[in-house]
Amino acid sequence: MFLFSRVRERLGALRRRRREAGQPRAAELALEVAMPWIVSESRFPEVRSEPDPLVSVVIPAFGELPMTLRCLHAVARAAGGASHEVIVVDDASQPSLVDALGSTRGLKVERLEAQRGFVGAANRGAAVARGRLLVFLNNDTAVCDGWLDALSRRLLGRDVGIVGGQLVSPDGRVQEAGGIVWRDGSATNYGRGLHPEAPAVAFARPVDYVSAACLMIEHRLFRELGGFDERYAPGYYEDVDLAFRVRASGLRVEYEPAARVYHLEGGTAGTDLGSGMKRFQERNQRVFRDRWPHVLLQQPTRELGPDLARVHGAGRACLVVDRQLPTPARDAGSQRLSRMLRELLEMGWQVTLAAFDLADGAERPALESAGIEVLRRPFVHSLEAYLRAHGRRFDRVLLSRLGVARRLLPTVARLCPSAGVVFDTVDLRSLREGREAALRDDSRARKRAERTRKAELRMVAKADATLVTSPIEREYLARQNRIATIAVVPTSYPVVRPQMEFERRSGALFIGGFGHAPNVDGILWFLDEIWPRVKILLPEFQLHVLGEEPPQELYRRARAGVHIHGFVPDVSAFFEQVRMSVAPLRFGAGLKGKVHQSLALGLPCVATPIAAEGLGLMPDLHAVLAAGANDFAEGVIRLNSDRDLWQRLSIEGRAHVGRYFSDDAMRAGLVQALSARRGS
Repeated sequence: MFLFSRVRERLGALRRRRREAGQPRAAELALEVAMPWIVSESRFPEVRSEPDPLVSVVIPAFGELPMTLRCLHAVARAAGGASHEVIVVDDASQPSLVDALGSTRGLKVERLEAQRGFVGAANRGAAVARGRLLVFLNNDTAVCDGWLDALSRRLLGRDVGIVGGQLVSPDGRVQEAGGIVWRDGSATNYGRGLHPEAPAVAFARPVDYVSAACLMIEHRLFRELGGFDERYAPGYYEDVDLAFRVRASGLRVEYEPAARVYHLEGGTAGTDLGSGMKRFQERNQRVFRDRWPHVLLQQPTRELGPDLARVHGAGRACLVVDRQLPTPARDAGSQRLSRMLRELLEMGWQVTLAAFDLADGAERPALESAGIEVLRRPFVHSLEAYLRAHGRRFDRVLLSRLGVARRLLPTVARLCPSAGVVFDTVDLRSLREGREAALRDDSRARKRAERTRKAELRMVAKADATLVTSPIEREYLARQNRIATIAVVPTSYPVVRPQMEFERRSGALFIGGFGHAPNVDGILWFLDEIWPRVKILLPEFQLHVLGEEPPQELYRRARAGVHIHGFVPDVSAFFEQVRMSVAPLRFGAGLKGKVHQSLALGLPCVATPIAAEGLGLMPDLHAVLAAGANDFAEGVIRLNSDRDLWQRLSIEGRAHVGRYFSDDAMRAGLVQALSARRGS
């Protein structure tokens, strides 16, 4: 009877969720909630027990055999790849859980002879655990697929001491997505009531604490810290106190949304603050406050609000809007933006990112895992509506590309009154358009470029700071606006020593997205004017062309030895196989990622002056530079046969990029731009 009443309850919740509008996957999530409870109490699960487990899952339990069985079924079903053992600690239940669970294959059951509450039971479980990592899990939970692997990956990251998952109520709404501790010692579960995939709770971040209903910590660290403090026995605030002790040791406490755990909340302890376990909640808050008075002075007050307090230690908030979410495998602009976002996080900023049209993207999970909040439909219907509700919390707004800045800057100025605005040109479109117009001697294109130039200068004048990718662009803008703050933020590529030697390489590589006009023009010019000259002396020479959406014209002009690969997600193998890259660009602006990346990877490049612009390259020291078709073909032929030249370019090109286009250079430009305010 108990089982079927719970089934009806869960399916009723499912039907209610289906009726709700604007909540994506609500019905599926509600069904996922219901399913762990639709399990026969007469069927015992089989759990894994490995001889040398990475993780020990410790489940304190007091009575509630059906609830504990459902928890074990979920753990067994969602085991994942991490090797683990499962330990149930019976907190002196009557009747004993040992008798009921003793036949469960793979399960280790410990029994306390006297009731010690969650704190004592958890510490006992840790004492007999064999895993390098410990997970404390309430018995009124149902874990989801991938939970253990997600927690383990996060904990094994740099300087992480505790990780907690996303707790979801049986109705499919968030119960806790990390916790906030206020200055008075009270605590708040962040995200309560939100959809589990809502942007505010879908990104990983450092937090004040995570609930012991699902908490992972390294076994050695837990032991060194003395476990859960017994002064909080039988329970409540032991997890908050442990988080503060872990942070005092120099490690972070992190929230991992990919570890989703459904939690009955009160299923074990009840909900009445005046009776049962819950009566210890207020008492232990006082104990906690008395223990950490000086640290609590550094915590925010409730007036700050949960949205600004949700990230531990992060003071300032920055909104970044680009044309689309970055696709770093596809274009250099996305690679630069991805590295800028990483730098902002490392500088201590809370980062919120949005595509101008709020479209989703394949890279979103990786961005959220890195700690970036990503606004998207259907959770956010318009940027204006979002900024009307949240605009005042942003200290800076970075608008990427002219089209985005032109359409959004007035809205930002109105709804984010305290935010400084940074205009990121990505590359100067007017410079690129003007050069193309000159190349084609097109008067209409010249007029279009002039209109673009005036629009860019209006954005420069209205913004608090402007970002460019090279000193040449900074000088170009500075001549037209002498009072603007213009910061150089170049792309930074990791410098890597090439593995393959000169003799084992052959052919050339062109890489670039073909939605970008300079790339289309450049490769067609190369095939028409340069390739025939190269093939006269190097008849076996091969050219590999990589890039998204190659036009039909490219296929029509391709000749023998030209291989058009289209989009390639991982281009590293090509950089190790070919002898050189070619960058035959005749117009453009900004740093060219194809040249920059090639030098960083130690692959010598033959480039036009336009392609090498802004990099400060010396001919035959950092790259082979050639303007006309004859010179370019001669450069390819010479580099193909001159081993000493190849070695020099490989070594010096890498050194040059590492010296002038590092993460430090990117950070210095960002610091300058984010510190600037008009009139100051």
